[in-house]
Amino acid sequence: MPILKKEESLPKRPVVIVVYGEPGIGKTSLFNTSEQPLLIDFDRGVDRSINRQDTLIVHKWEDVQSEESSGTFGNYSTIGIDTAKAALDDFLMSYVVKQDYSAAKNKLKAYGAIGDEFKLFVSNRRSENADLVIIAHAKDEKEGDMLKKIPDVTGQSYNLLLRIADQVGYMRTINNKRSIQWEPTDSTIGKNVARLPVTEIPNETDPAFRTFMAHIIDNVKEAISQMSEAQREALEKVAVYQDRIVKVTEPDDLTGLLAVINELPLSYSQALRKLVSDRAKELGFVVNKTSKAFEKPVTPAPVAQNQAGQTSLV
Repeated sequence: MPILKKEESLPKRPVVIVVYGEPGIGKTSLFNTSEQPLLIDFDRGVDRSINRQDTLIVHKWEDVQSEESSGTFGNYSTIGIDTAKAALDDFLMSYVVKQDYSAAKNKLKAYGAIGDEFKLFVSNRRSENADLVIIAHAKDEKEGDMLKKIPDVTGQSYNLLLRIADQVGYMRTINNKRSIQWEPTDSTIGKNVARLPVTEIPNETDPAFRTFMAHIIDNVKEAISQMSEAQREALEKVAVYQDRIVKVTEPDDLTGLLAVINELPLSYSQALRKLVSDRAKELGFVVNKTSKAFEKPVTPAPVAQNQAGQTSLV
């Protein structure tokens, strides 16, 4: 096989996208806008979706295996799982326990078997060049004093889902407009490999809605394929900024550098901001609370004593 050079873009590959949100918000309808979709309906919710496409209604995981053996999935470009909890925690849990009854009392063993089976399913779809969209309901998880929205699956399955996904988005409604938040926030889980912005979802009557998820998948694929080049450029910038930071002697220059650094992806900017902070401390710079810029500290005027022993500013 030819070697992929470090400066070359990665070839496009199938992707795994997780979309989660409150029940009834239209997640399944969104999946129906994928390219040549087949929905595996584990949750019996397809009848509520808009623009219904081909659907495989299953009663047990063996039904999925049977369709896999007959080559059904190879006829579609996008495979949907609705929902993740039903597929992993119900159907696959029942399947692995039937295969090994000891797994019923050993949850660690059961979830390990579930993970192996599901990863095999994902790998087989990728080998057929099919994209995978996994739908999940949202649930609240307490994190300190805050509630965080996360995909509704049991712990081990949840970790598996985040690990295999290229993109994880929280579908929400604000001011009667639906959107998908990809970046993780204080109140939502996310994964944004493709660096997508918050994505507004068109109304179902808008022609753009008909191919909405197909465009999202294309954008994720394109972003991932270009990542090698983008990473190389970002790392080159990091090296340049690191060199410039250690040579800075004036506060205005350090302020300017910080502004540019803040435009880099978080994974690169965090370390550089720490270098800026350390350099500022080294040079004795302080932050002006009004302008938010670095400046040299104000040196107090020297104090002198007169012959009477009284002090005065010089």
